[in-house]
Amino acid sequence: MEQKVTFGNLAKYGVLLGLVLIILSLIKIFSGDYVEQDTGLIFMLLKAGVYVFFIYCAIRYAVKYIYPYNYSFGKGVKTGLFIGIIASVFIPIYQYIEMTYIIPDVYQEQIEMAIELMVEKGVPEETGATFQSLFVIGAVINAFLSALFISLLASLFISPFFKKQQITDHEQTDN
Repeated sequence: MEQKVTFGNLAKYGVLLGLVLIILSLIKIFSGDYVEQDTGLIFMLLKAGVYVFFIYCAIRYAVKYIYPYNYSFGKGVKTGLFIGIIASVFIPIYQYIEMTYIIPDVYQEQIEMAIELMVEKGVPEETGATFQSLFVIGAVINAFLSALFISLLASLFISPFFKKQQITDHEQTDN
């Protein structure tokens, strides 16, 4: 039985990317590293590797099944952004849950430190309450936009390699 190739099949890479990034964040929190930041660079590189891996797999799938003869750099970037958009739905939801239920004390401490800095610089204390309510919204929007930006960068990096590979594969089949 032949499987029909659709963008829904491609979306699974975005779902998996989002879930793996959430699992990495949970590992970071429960390893106690969230407050200490000793291995922040390691987790940052690990997340970048996860983005590259899943976007590579998605573009490879698209080249093989969706665009077998007409793949272009732009289609690769679109595929990577599509995966990023899917993952970007999960990440802000998790970010909100993390901030309100998993480790709210860490975020509350960050908010209090920011309000103290604002007051020291002459901002009225009433502004601190507004800042506190906007902090969560800003963090969720930042998580969404960061995921999209990283997906775009990974797509721009990975897409050109498949055009060359596709031409080589078709030249070999023609001979």
